[in-house]
Amino acid sequence: MVELTADDRGQGALEGAAEEARTRKPAPADLLLGNERAALSRAGLLLCLSDLLWIGQAALLAFCAASMLSAFMAEDTAVLPLLFLAASAFAFVLIGGARALCQHKAGQMARRVAATVKIRKRGEFLASIARVSPASGMPGSGQMAAYLSEQIDALGPYLTHFMPQQQRLKIVPLAIVLTVLPISWLASLILMVTGPVIPLFMALVGMRAKAASEAQQEELARMSGMLLDRLRGLVTLRLFGALSNTERDIETAGERFRNGTMNVLKIAFLSSTVLELFSALGIAFVAVYVGFSLLGDLSAGTWWGALSFGPGLFILLLAPEFFAPLRAYAAAYHDRAAGLAALSKLDALDRSLTEMAAVNRSDTAVRGTDPAAVQRPGLAQTAPVLRQAPLIDISRLQVGAQSARRLASVTFTARAGEAVILRGRSGSGKTTLIDCLLGFVDADGGHILINGFPLSDFDPAGWRRSVAWIGQSPALFHGSIRSNLELANETASGADLENALALAGASGFVSRLPKGLNTVIGEEGFGLSVGEGRRLALARAALRTDAPVLLADEPTAGLDDDTAQDVIAGLERLAEGRTVLLATHDPRVLRLSWRQIELTAGAREASA
Repeated sequence: MVELTADDRGQGALEGAAEEARTRKPAPADLLLGNERAALSRAGLLLCLSDLLWIGQAALLAFCAASMLSAFMAEDTAVLPLLFLAASAFAFVLIGGARALCQHKAGQMARRVAATVKIRKRGEFLASIARVSPASGMPGSGQMAAYLSEQIDALGPYLTHFMPQQQRLKIVPLAIVLTVLPISWLASLILMVTGPVIPLFMALVGMRAKAASEAQQEELARMSGMLLDRLRGLVTLRLFGALSNTERDIETAGERFRNGTMNVLKIAFLSSTVLELFSALGIAFVAVYVGFSLLGDLSAGTWWGALSFGPGLFILLLAPEFFAPLRAYAAAYHDRAAGLAALSKLDALDRSLTEMAAVNRSDTAVRGTDPAAVQRPGLAQTAPVLRQAPLIDISRLQVGAQSARRLASVTFTARAGEAVILRGRSGSGKTTLIDCLLGFVDADGGHILINGFPLSDFDPAGWRRSVAWIGQSPALFHGSIRSNLELANETASGADLENALALAGASGFVSRLPKGLNTVIGEEGFGLSVGEGRRLALARAALRTDAPVLLADEPTAGLDDDTAQDVIAGLERLAEGRTVLLATHDPRVLRLSWRQIELTAGAREASA
């Protein structure tokens, strides 16, 4: 049986979900709530009303022009009173204002729906990401950022431009054909024959457009991930002289993205050419028919005889508006292709995250508890809130059957208020054991008891609030040092912050910073050294005065001796009154007088 790493499992789940999403047609209805679908439907109806009002304007124009022509031909201006022209002009302007208002309201409603959908989708995906265990091997952060920014933004034009056009396409051309039919059955036939050609050819072009958009969005996600990884490791790349290779990689990725963009643009230009060609041909056929009819060379095509000037002008004014919804629909077809491609990618991501989260959901997974305890009803979230250092009992805990991680059968007990060191070679399961305690990895057997209660009886969020955590890669965010520390305790006073920094041995370097606690650092602690970031993480853990459990994973890895001694001294002070599990193979930490458990094929007591 081939075992996969956590990252491989996460990427494999995403690729599998992507393949499944490609094989099924994305459902835009799943994207919209009932009120949002209703709003887009109203926007489409307003666009339809705007187009149908043109029929009235065209009728006014044709009637006035025909009346003026008759008056000039009869040389009797009294036939056309000035009051009638003024009333017609006023009605024309009034209808034009109503059309503009309808178009404005339709666009406003569609934009509001698009903004609401994008906000909701971002919230849903961020919530999905938050439910996934950090140990599940999600796609890279750059790729996730591309999904949650550019690809969700691609839904905006799809909802704003394309969706309202569907009702317009169904109603307006049919209404114009029915309006022209009593005047000229031949002109109506020309419109009915030439009109459907545009959607037919646009559908053929749209198949390629969707495939090109999907490929382009995949390339964008890959490039975003690569650029973010290279920026994060820029210092390391410079130290190892690998910048030239990085430049070539970025140049290659940029060239691929440029080629993909040009492919999408070529298809867009092709669709525009097809659109203009067939709409121009349709209007030209109608114009030729009306022209020959007015010249007297053609008398067929009407119900009562030759076509006169007024009806002919009316048909000519309606012909471009017959093709207008078809042209708008075709012009928005590229937005549809990009939107559906983005929807497929987002659907794949959602399925992947849901699959990862299902594995770690506390109500369906063992989470390192006795199976018999899980089967007993009425126990969920019945464990008391921890206020003092608990006893942690781990018995026959093992991981490996359903996880890429490995942990042999481990049995030991950490007494209340006791500090225990988990030691062993890399890969022996130290981090996996701590992740089991945090609920990030599911155990395949054995149990974890906290004060006699199975770990699954605790509310996951409440249990994690009882735990202070220190890792070798602390999460430091863009902002001031003060705000990063206050993540652990929002009510901490200035004295509390100073005491925590003193415990971590961080007071000296913080005081030397330009603005002290108010100094702004970059994402992931950019601007601080590894040791400084580790000491800030220790200070942040010290602010968790309500956490009776301390978990630490290689807190001194990669530190020089002086910094490591500061961290070790801080850990000793922080361990007072807490139950501590510290995973390490650092000889400097192993010199502590704490009890030590060695993780190998099993777990056994080790000499201090």
